[in-house]
Amino acid sequence: MDVMETKFDTLVVEGMGGEVPRVIGELRVAAWSSGHALDEKLAMEDFIRELSYGDIEDPQQAAIELMERLKWA
Repeated sequence: MDVMETKFDTLVVEGMGGEVPRVIGELRVAAWSSGHALDEKLAMEDFIRELSYGDIEDPQQAAIELMERLKWA
């Protein structure tokens, strides 16, 4: 029994202003993600890098500030 696999393509669109279309051309938009997740990942990578290099005087306070900036706390 063959099961047809649904395949998805990924589009990156700039300037949406928070509005996500439900249809592009005649294609249904099935899922989306906001770019802020990538920004959060970069901020966390920067923090870890600075921490590993010993560039942070007070790691606990720096972690609290990062979490507050990213609205995780």
